[in-house]
Amino acid sequence: MQNMLEQAKAIEDFIVSFRHDLHMYPELGFREFRTTEKIEEEVKKLGLNYVRFQPTGLMVEIEGSPTGKCVALRADMDALPIQETTGLEYQSRTAEVMHACGHDAHTAMLMGAVKLLCANKEQLKGKVRCIFQPAEEGGGGAERIISQGAAQGVDMFFGQHVTPLEPAGTVNYCPGGAMAAAAKFTIEVSGKSAHGATPEFSIDATLAGCQIVNNLQSIVSRRISPFDTCVLSVCTFNSGKAFNVISDKAVITGTCRFLSKALGPKLKEEMERICKGVAQAYGAEAAVDFEVFSDVVCNDDKVIALVQRAAEKFMDAGMVKQMAPMNAGDDFGAYSNYAPAAYTFLGTEGNGPGHNEKFRIGDESLCVGAALNAQMAVEMLDYLCGEDK
Repeated sequence: MQNMLEQAKAIEDFIVSFRHDLHMYPELGFREFRTTEKIEEEVKKLGLNYVRFQPTGLMVEIEGSPTGKCVALRADMDALPIQETTGLEYQSRTAEVMHACGHDAHTAMLMGAVKLLCANKEQLKGKVRCIFQPAEEGGGGAERIISQGAAQGVDMFFGQHVTPLEPAGTVNYCPGGAMAAAAKFTIEVSGKSAHGATPEFSIDATLAGCQIVNNLQSIVSRRISPFDTCVLSVCTFNSGKAFNVISDKAVITGTCRFLSKALGPKLKEEMERICKGVAQAYGAEAAVDFEVFSDVVCNDDKVIALVQRAAEKFMDAGMVKQMAPMNAGDDFGAYSNYAPAAYTFLGTEGNGPGHNEKFRIGDESLCVGAALNAQMAVEMLDYLCGEDK
């Protein structure tokens, strides 16, 4: 019998063409209507049961033997508001929207895995749920579809992300905290405006805001353990409209990234303490909005071991490599709150990093990703049913 990779190569033309079609017509989060319809068309051809999420996305289930166990594979579908300049034959046809993070590849690989799993139902000791998720890029897509039943009854989760920064065809994993929680903060500083010639009548929001920015840097260096990975970056500062009027309002925004869930509440508390205290020292007021929009992606040791076992069924052990954690975020972390999960990175040829107008991945690794999805479903169900524990 052919292994999963050999079977995936037999449908490579489908996987690649499906990916190219999605790449040409990218859609932003919660607007992936065409993408959802293309997936639905293929699922209907296979005669599978599926559920559409609202407003976009869907999940489809492949039934094996009735063991009562269920595992889930997840792919995200959304694109980014970037004008593509790769010059590819299948470059985005939609102005100012581009698949600059590889979600088109994720969707195509999972669609390929659906086909592989349908052809290998006799190996499935339970049910496989394939989740096509909208709005990963800061849109809260994971939580939205989880509220619609995506995680219900699932015993294990697996997902993967493509990266042109690793060698083509490699499967790269990180035990434990693999990707950081991502938070967005907005600080509004309120003062009193006055003419630049009479500063004594003002409460200078710009001055107070500048001191807040300086003092925020002390949180990571003095309030967080050096053994905890944490980043706090101020990214925008807007204050004033006229060259000769002292501003009464400053708005500061930025992001925090951290690999320990416990740091979320602490960061918020420290930011509020500093912002309000510094503002008060200058006679101003400050309000802080702190939102964690994606959780830590935490890889379970048992599921990571299954990744290694699955990959080695059809590839050399040297192609499965451990990698360092990263401060990039992904809302796949939401699924690990419901069941053990693992998220890995598939190496591709191309140009990176993600989120830039020249982001490009090669097609030669897509079959590996599709095969890994399908083999992981088999391995997870085997494990849950007591085999190879």
